[in-house]
Amino acid sequence: MPDWVMVLLVVTNVVTLVALYLATRRMLKLRRQKRRAFAFKSYPIRQVKLEEVDPCFAMTEHGPAPESTVAFIGGEGVVASLSDRETWVIAGLAKSAGKIFEFGTCSGKTAHVMALNAPDGAEIHTLTIHPDDLASLQFGASDDRLHRDVAADEAAFTTFYYEGHPTESKIHQIFSDSKAFDDAPLKGSVDLVFIDGAHTRSYVESDTTKAMSMLSGHGVVLWHDYKPDAPDVFNYLNDLARELPLVHIKDTDIVMYRRG
Repeated sequence: MPDWVMVLLVVTNVVTLVALYLATRRMLKLRRQKRRAFAFKSYPIRQVKLEEVDPCFAMTEHGPAPESTVAFIGGEGVVASLSDRETWVIAGLAKSAGKIFEFGTCSGKTAHVMALNAPDGAEIHTLTIHPDDLASLQFGASDDRLHRDVAADEAAFTTFYYEGHPTESKIHQIFSDSKAFDDAPLKGSVDLVFIDGAHTRSYVESDTTKAMSMLSGHGVVLWHDYKPDAPDVFNYLNDLARELPLVHIKDTDIVMYRRG
């Protein structure tokens, strides 16, 4: 067999193997996406309009009522930021909250916004794990692996957005694994809880249990990232909605529960 034929065969085989590899990888990716895709026309949790969330978002003939006015910063360039509409929701609810607890500080931007809008004398407790302690995170065996990595990426901060601003006086920063955090001192006293920490089943479930324990008689719990792309959050909240009257705020990835 001539040398050039041998070379041609080798090159052809290599190209074929590369093509098969790329095609297989693409098929596996599509298979994973299909498994995570939500097949129904709408999400299971009942969707509500913004004006149903709180009286401060009441609509007038001119649009949202003046009571919905808030101070906030847009999400441009901020790590893992909320959408502007989601920020508006949280800022509006913070206006009537004397005590707030946040699972998942990330950059500290959301804590800053809540502190901007919370009443004088309000307390904002915000929790994240210290980057030096990431190895101590207690993931469950079935926790979504992608969001294990996301949790580590979003816990990279040791300094925060609010530092050096007047809002810092309202904010109590907690460095802890949320599963190890002792919520007993806050039992029954928190008016607004925002759950946006590790987006894995075991952590969302643990954070929710603690949120319910800390919640005051008329308190509100908000969960972020209710969407199929965060499957552990999505599936857990769909299950929880069978036990509690949860609502999905329209045009957001936020689910809400109001006690009382």
